Amino acid sequence: MEQIVQHFFDYQQLVSLSPFGTGHINDTYRLEIVVGGQPQTWLLQRLNHHVFRQPEAVMQNIQLVAEHLGKQDYSLKILSPRPTLDGQWLHHDETGNYWRVFPFFDKTASYEQVETPGQAYAAAKAFGAFARALDSLDAAQLQETIPNFHDGRWRLEQFHQAVQNAIPERLAEARAEVDAILEHQSLFQRVADLHLPLRAIHHDTKVNNLLFDAASDKAHPTAVAVIDLDTVMPGIVLSDFGDLVRTATSLANEDEADLNKIHFRQAIYNALLEGFLSQMGDILTPEERSALPLAGPWLTLMQAVRFIGDYIVGDIYYKVKYAGHNLVRGRGQLALLGQIADFIA
Repeated sequence: MEQIVQHFFDYQQLVSLSPFGTGHINDTYRLEIVVGGQPQTWLLQRLNHHVFRQPEAVMQNIQLVAEHLGKQDYSLKILSPRPTLDGQWLHHDETGNYWRVFPFFDKTASYEQVETPGQAYAAAKAFGAFARALDSLDAAQLQETIPNFHDGRWRLEQFHQAVQNAIPERLAEARAEVDAILEHQSLFQRVADLHLPLRAIHHDTKVNNLLFDAASDKAHPTAVAVIDLDTVMPGIVLSDFGDLVRTATSLANEDEADLNKIHFRQAIYNALLEGFLSQMGDILTPEERSALPLAGPWLTLMQAVRFIGDYIVGDIYYKVKYAGHNLVRGRGQLALLGQIADFIA
């Protein structure tokens, strides 16, 4: 690890290097070093190249976004990567791993769940501010780091193939969930038919991808930075607002097995909408704005498709902790989908 750090810094002392955060994809470490007699703190991260199969493209996108944000009227801190000593955004080590360094934002806090309307508003406002600042960036300059990531029709096609290739016992167990997905499948074509404009979109707007001022009121926190920019690429605005709705409106997480604990919270939804529109309201096209109610059901259905599709073929993509884990996850998404759909109907 010290050899890796040496590719990024000419330092006098490595004070500490310890695991940091709760991310499930990349390995992140809090790095403390002494440079020129002064203590510095950074984040050292191993990029999971099995998920992001074009690491250089990911970093080119992040650098382009960070550079663009720095030229805008953007009040949040910017997650700008630090190059290696020879000017590269990644260090590719001898074992095949890819490493990168980002600034460490001190005196910040992150949350795993949205508990109050104030948190929902602050989160949606921050992601809206991020999207607003990127409005003047030509999305075509960004590379698609995960092909078809939020392409509902492509996900549905993959799902139909999964049904055809399913393990018979698993398909039988998930029959009700498969039928529920097929009942709602027209939503993907409905959104595609809107032909919404492509924007530079975050694509992973969970509240834990935000940092807040640790000294601010937790019920009404002040956002400091939008983080985890690996999925910033061309997409439609429904991706960002939809993932906010999907992940914030219920206190139950994706692993909750008790469907009675999944409750769509209207007050949280209203705060998300208000916060997002406070930044994006005058930028969205009339078609985008009228389509926002579809965002939550669309993204939630897409996640259900992914969980159930993975379950019936044998848990190939998602890591699972027990037999039936993906089925539980898919059932939770479908339960939430039904409640969101009832609300916007």
